[in-house]
Amino acid sequence: MRILRGKWQGRAIPFPKGAPTRPLTEKAREALFHILSHRWQIEGSQVLDLFAGSGAVGLEFLSRGAARVAFVEQDPRAAHSLRSLLRQWGAEERGRVFQMDVMMFLATPSTAVQFIFAGPPFRYWQKKRLIQTILEGGWLQEGGCLIVEHPSYESYADHPSFWRQERYVASVLSFFRG
Repeated sequence: MRILRGKWQGRAIPFPKGAPTRPLTEKAREALFHILSHRWQIEGSQVLDLFAGSGAVGLEFLSRGAARVAFVEQDPRAAHSLRSLLRQWGAEERGRVFQMDVMMFLATPSTAVQFIFAGPPFRYWQKKRLIQTILEGGWLQEGGCLIVEHPSYESYADHPSFWRQERYVASVLSFFRG
């Protein structure tokens, strides 16, 4: 797995051994950023990467010029690996890792950001609550975009903030507007 575009293009993203993560594929990540960059400006944006795992999505945002990315990851191995990588790449000032449960993080005082990516485990049963907490809790700027990765057997098209979805093999990216 590697960074696809931007100042870190081609750099490998180490995958923490033993961490229960499922990174977004390179093909899906490329499509995600193609969609986002045609509608929004990524450079200078503030981003939340929830269920960050390897941090591939948040790192791609940083590589493409995002001002700041907050990574939220509960697994200690994945969080440690991501902190080390940010330090190695000289990005500690722009990337911050919170090692905690995502819903606990979202219970803290919010700071609205332009982009939120949430890639919870496919068996995570609180996705609807997660979406509502983000959209009603002041986490997403007006005009911003929430992207939720989920299995193809789930659909969120009936949500009032739903914008579009894109399917990639067994997973789907659902987009919501702030």
